[in-house]
Amino acid sequence: MRSPGFTQIASPVLMAGFFACQAWAGPQLATEPTKSIPDGGQVQSSACHRFGKDESLLMAQKKALALAREAMLPKIKAFAENAELLNDHGLEHEVIAAASRVGLSHERITKQEVKARQVCVWLTATPNSPEISKLIKQRVNAKELAKKVQEPEVAPTSSNFRLKVWTNHKEDQPFVEGERLVVFVESEKEAYLKLDYYTAEGKVVHLVPNVFTTEARIQGGQAYSFGAEGAAVEFKISPPFGAETIRAWASTVPFDAALIEADQASEATAYLAKVQNVMKSKAKDPTWASAMVAIRTSNKDDLEVAREREERERKKRGEER
Repeated sequence: MRSPGFTQIASPVLMAGFFACQAWAGPQLATEPTKSIPDGGQVQSSACHRFGKDESLLMAQKKALALAREAMLPKIKAFAENAELLNDHGLEHEVIAAASRVGLSHERITKQEVKARQVCVWLTATPNSPEISKLIKQRVNAKELAKKVQEPEVAPTSSNFRLKVWTNHKEDQPFVEGERLVVFVESEKEAYLKLDYYTAEGKVVHLVPNVFTTEARIQGGQAYSFGAEGAAVEFKISPPFGAETIRAWASTVPFDAALIEADQASEATAYLAKVQNVMKSKAKDPTWASAMVAIRTSNKDDLEVAREREERERKKRGEER
């Protein structure tokens, strides 16, 4: 989620072609095939999708187009050079979907056919290498930051009371653009609270006490919500997308001054270094408790394409066995 990535009620704060006369959102059918242009120009690809009885022609057309876009990416230098990096970070499916959306422009369907319940599309487009490079770098950095935030060194190794943090989604359910995010926190004991939101942009938003100033001290056994409908501050998912983390801290004594930030948001890497330094001296301090929840944000269309791609991969692996 971008920072600014949430809104405040009072004022803003950080926080395709046609078949059988059917309209199809996307590239328009070219009157003549477009020839391939050398480096710096257009790239070409084609793909086919065989659809089942329960799948509409329009849906099959969209899937064939997504496959044709995907087939273009390895031909683009910026993507090809980072393909291995995506695999290493487990980002292949969704980044391929996102790169197909933001990294291709001036799309033209030069030919399309429907035969025996199979849709085939021939496509040309102009690659946008800077956008592809930017996207890959952002997603990899977000994944790396989330990994660091979630390391055991960031939290005390022992605690004499329980602390929970969760959201309005199941942990394996991603948030999509425009959705509301609600964060919940509950401490077993009365304690001081710090609540930090590490975004996919590389920022950390200090929700408590900087944004929600009245919740700096919470009661034991009571669940607190942040960003619920009607609250003074509401959260809506926005780009850039990727891996994000919400971390809560509770302490029965006031927090170390090194952890108190004057601004609502700061650079995550620098802040995380300060947190780790403080935790070195708090490793066995029973006055502290820590909890976190990992979330994933995405563009809705990218998520749909990524899931379809994952399903194809599963079927392929099953057939190979």
